[in-house]
Amino acid sequence: MTRIDRKTGEPILSPKLTVDQLYAMANEPGWRPWMRLIAEHPHAWPELAEWWHTAQEQGFDTAGAAPLPPASMRGRRRVAIPSAPLPPEDEPGQEPVSAPAEQSPPDDSAEKALKDADDDFAALERIADLESDTADIPPIPEAESSGSAVTYSADPDDLKVRRVFPVGKALVAIVMTASLIAVSWMGLQIKNRHTAAMRQEAHETAISACDSAEATRRTIQSDLDRTTAKASKLLKDTSRGQVADPKTLDALNRLLGAKTTTISGSCASDAATSDLDRTTASLHRTTKELKNRLTDLKAATKAVTDSKLDKTVDDANALYKETDGRVADGKTRETLLKAVKTRDVDAIAKAVKEVNESKTAKEKADAEAKAKAEQEAAAAAAAAQQQAVLLQCLFDRFGSVFPQCG
Repeated sequence: MTRIDRKTGEPILSPKLTVDQLYAMANEPGWRPWMRLIAEHPHAWPELAEWWHTAQEQGFDTAGAAPLPPASMRGRRRVAIPSAPLPPEDEPGQEPVSAPAEQSPPDDSAEKALKDADDDFAALERIADLESDTADIPPIPEAESSGSAVTYSADPDDLKVRRVFPVGKALVAIVMTASLIAVSWMGLQIKNRHTAAMRQEAHETAISACDSAEATRRTIQSDLDRTTAKASKLLKDTSRGQVADPKTLDALNRLLGAKTTTISGSCASDAATSDLDRTTASLHRTTKELKNRLTDLKAATKAVTDSKLDKTVDDANALYKETDGRVADGKTRETLLKAVKTRDVDAIAKAVKEVNESKTAKEKADAEAKAKAEQEAAAAAAAAQQQAVLLQCLFDRFGSVFPQCG
């Protein structure tokens, strides 16, 4: 069905009309009141415009049939010819009188009508015409008039009858309905495939996220196991008397006895996406717990080590102070003081050993010197006593008579 411009009363020709369609329409008597639109169509050829001017001046009987379009412009497929609208009451060969504009909403425009016409013609062009090529369609002779009435043959095979009774519209409706059903079915299939693809992609993403979370948990668990082993050995090898603060040992012992949350579920590829998401969330929570425990365990281990070092430094500093003047070699104390200031465990241990050895050597030397002095003092005392006795004897011998001197 051809659309009519409500403002001008003229039919709206689709800009997609081919030269074959324009040729057939020019030879169609029903389109003669609108020949100006056909001649001014973008696909019209120069000979058609000249023929139209001749028909305007001399009439269609004198102008004859419309000229064929150039062979280079013609198509090879069958075409559909839009049916002509009812002509205005004008004389043949004259411009149509514009019909009064009908009342229309403010947003109704010629552009909208032109778009609708384009859609109609596009639908018609998708249907193969059962008639012969446009180039072979002869001009339809004007109907015989009897007074002012126009009569047509009742023969269904008559081309004019087929024009008056457009049986192809039913076929168009059937084809368009079938096309809509096919398009809807195809759209549903595409939507289902798209949904399935998105579900598959979501499942693969869930598997990847679960595997990544499990790998992270294993890495943290491995680091925690190594730290736990070192902390256990440190706790076993350290007595309460070896640390400055025994509470650090108690805190480390409590951390080593803590339990880890058990993980349920797995990252198996055959698991449901929702189960994979729950497993991933559980892995994230467990990994966070392991990280916190690892941080606390490292801090507790460091606290014990630092407390042990504090105790070592305090003992070494006390040794330095109490050995003042009590070592055989004073340089050992200087070395010990430097190690205490740097808090170097190995250097402190070495310096403490040297100071103790020097202290022992000094104590041994002092003991030997004391023993020698005592021996010398005893010998001197004995010699002095003997000399005193001798002197007394001499005195008695020469000064008086003593039996013991005889």
